[in-house]
Amino acid sequence: MASQALAAPQPTPAQAVLAPAQTPTVLLVDCDRDVVVHCAGMLDDLNYPHISAPSAREALDLLVRDPAIEIVVACAHLPLVDAFMLIEEARARVGPARPLAFVAMSAHMTTEIALRSLHFEAADLLKKPPAFEEWSLALRRASRYLGARRNSSGDLALSNFSEQLNQMIAMLETARPMRDGGKLPSDQEIAATLRAIIGARALRGRFFPSQIFADPAWDILLDLTRAKLEGQQVSVSSVCIAASVPMSTALRWVKQMTDANLLHRWTDPKDRRRDLIALTEPTADRMREYLATAHKSFAGI
Repeated sequence: MASQALAAPQPTPAQAVLAPAQTPTVLLVDCDRDVVVHCAGMLDDLNYPHISAPSAREALDLLVRDPAIEIVVACAHLPLVDAFMLIEEARARVGPARPLAFVAMSAHMTTEIALRSLHFEAADLLKKPPAFEEWSLALRRASRYLGARRNSSGDLALSNFSEQLNQMIAMLETARPMRDGGKLPSDQEIAATLRAIIGARALRGRFFPSQIFADPAWDILLDLTRAKLEGQQVSVSSVCIAASVPMSTALRWVKQMTDANLLHRWTDPKDRRRDLIALTEPTADRMREYLATAHKSFAGI
């Protein structure tokens, strides 16, 4: 099972090549030995240190144990756990302080793989086996991705991120139910108010660049509240897409909010290749209180 493959990683023999410390180590993840040998030879020519793993479980173990690994090149069609679930889990485990650049490879290019590569911020998508020039360009793009994540604004962004999260938690913890004796809105009225709020946020994107209003935590809470009211189950990937920010940013928010017990995350028992996510009961209660108050305000009660 996919979750078992990631839950209990086992050490694997690794092939490492020494290189200058400033050069990022590349992790090759592919069960096709010929492809690994082909790519490893090109990495040697380009003087990149590298390690290989035949499965996602072994790759994840190497990623957690070896902080020198900064670039992950993985086959999109790994057994049990594909490359996209691997990079999602890896980024969640190592945390935002350690960026990971991702390059996907596939012998069969499809629109779905291209879209998933975009969603997971892949630096490149290569056809197997890659040619030397394509391989070199992909590594340069991955290195630029890492450089962008290490710019001088990184510490400030993380500080603001933590501050916003703490403020949100404090507001939710100190919120109180309505006590004015008025009639509580029905589920249908609350759902209609939520749809109006989500619709207004989507409409905003037609007039202003979305990045100037990036508010992933709130978008995540709204989307999961909608799912709860509609009785739907939501995957981690789906809620990250709904956050309207880069996938790695959304995943950092999901991890922080889960660690703060605002969200609950678990493996889908019907499809163990993916994780599901939902509001915790206290968070759901607070969101309902907010929507009830918003409904009364919109209705002029």
